[in-house]
Formats: sequence, structure tokens, C-alpha cells
Amino acid sequence: MTAGRLFRLAAFAAAFALCGAVAAAQTPPPAAIQPSPSPTPGLSDPCGSILSIVNRPTVTTGTCTVRTGNFDLENGYTNTTITGLGGGSGANYPQSLIRIGTADPHFDLEFGPPSLQTSTAGVPRVTGSSDVNMGAKYELGYSTRWLYGVNGVVTFPTGAQAFTAGGTQYTGNLNWGYTVNSIIGLDGSLSFNSFSGCGTAHDAQSYFAFVPSLEVTASLPGPAEFFGEYAYFSQAGVGLGSKSLIDFGYVRDLGAHVQLDVEWGFSPTLLAGQKQHYIGAGASLML
Repeated sequence: MTAGRLFRLAAFAAAFALCGAVAAAQTPPPAAIQPSPSPTPGLSDPCGSILSIVNRPTVTTGTCTVRTGNFDLENGYTNTTITGLGGGSGANYPQSLIRIGTADPHFDLEFGPPSLQTSTAGVPRVTGSSDVNMGAKYELGYSTRWLYGVNGVVTFPTGAQAFTAGGTQYTGNLNWGYTVNSIIGLDGSLSFNSFSGCGTAHDAQSYFAFVPSLEVTASLPGPAEFFGEYAYFSQAGVGLGSKSLIDFGYVRDLGAHVQLDVEWGFSPTLLAGQKQHYIGAGASLML
């Protein structure tokens, strides 16, 4: 491994550690697996278009980073409907994520400011802000068909009482992509999470969740793509079992700087007598 690659991996680890230091009272997450292959000589980096760089709207975290001198602003709206015992609906917007390129084009820094959330699951309707998060992403390498990288996120309990997780949360992801042919692609994340939530005593409790996801994409002229995705949560909340999530969507670039997306998803898993489905839309800007 070259000195430059060691420096970039050290910078990634330092950025993640800095986020964790702000919440030093919490236990740090397990280290993400970090393979370190080198790109095949003569190959161009597949991370160039806005379509390859924007993360939303999937559970799967994309591998590509924002390039040096650029920034990416991702926004969206989601409306979730819960059916069954104590059902209702909720909205979440603008779901902003700000990503900033660094001197290393394979490394970016990311910040998620609070969103406005509403819920009609109780009476009266509740409105408040969500938690904020900070993170970093590093593209490890690529070959003729493969692309792989890592990212880490720390979420801080800054939101309103009805919507905060109540404790600091940590996420470490191993991300990958595979080109099947000129039309079909596969992407996935192996996500290791120290989540927080309210237990039966309404106090914040931490729990671990392993979240693997797989996304299938079909490229279209535009450029645009359809996607279908499956994600599995080994634990859906404090005292809850596992759940599955399935979603589908359409993404389209409007030139080199603007991207629009729409999606629909549902969870077929019955948890605490409830199921959920949701619709969403978003717009992203890269400069």
C-alpha cells in the first residue's frame, strides 16, 4: 500500500473519530472492513456523473464521492403511512445532505442538518425537528467491473423529543458496485449500526443492527435509471425483531448539475401489529 493511500485511509479514520469525540460518552462502533485494492492501470474512474455520485433515495449508500472543488446538496420528501394497531402517517422533509469534496477526489465530508417531521400516529398531530449527523466517505478503488469504498456516520440526539433517537448513533458501511453489462448494474452496502431508541420505560437504549442491502439498476437514455432494492434490518428497534424493506424508483439527470428522483417502498414485515409503506421524491444539485 502506498504512503498516499495510507494517508487517505488515516484521514478517513480521523474524520470519523472526530465525530465520535463529540459524543465521547458513547461506545464507538466496530471498525468497518476496509479492503485496499488498486485500480487497474489505464482504467478511468467510474465516479464522474451526478447519477453516479448522488446517494438518495435508496437505503444502499453509493460508493462514489464528490470530486475535488465540488459540493453536492441532496433534498427530498417522504410520506409514510402506517397501517394496523395505532396507525397513522408522517412526513419528513427536506432530508438535506450536504457533501463537500476535498483535496483527495476519492474522499468527501458530509453533513445532514435537521429535517422537519410530522406524525399523526397520536392525537394531537406532532411536529418537530430530526437529529443531525456528520460523516465521511472514501472510495477505496475500482476495476473493470467492480467499485468499492467505505463511509461512516455519527448522528447526534439534537431533535425534538418526539423524533430524536435519544442517544448518539454510529454507522459504518462497506459499499460496493458491480457492472453486469451496459444496462444492468448491482450495488450494495453492508451496514453496521449502533442505533438508539426508546424502550418500554421511555428512556433511550442502544441496540445493534446489521443492515445489508442490494440494489438492481437498469440504465435508460437521459441519462436515467430504474432501480429496485431490498434491505434487511436485523433489529428494527428496541425490543423489536427484524424487518425487510423493499423499494422501487426512477432517477433522472437534468444536465450535469441537477437530478430528480421518485420512489415507492413498503415493509412486508408485521411489527407490533403494524406495517408501513411510503412514497417520496427528491431533487439534488451538484456544483
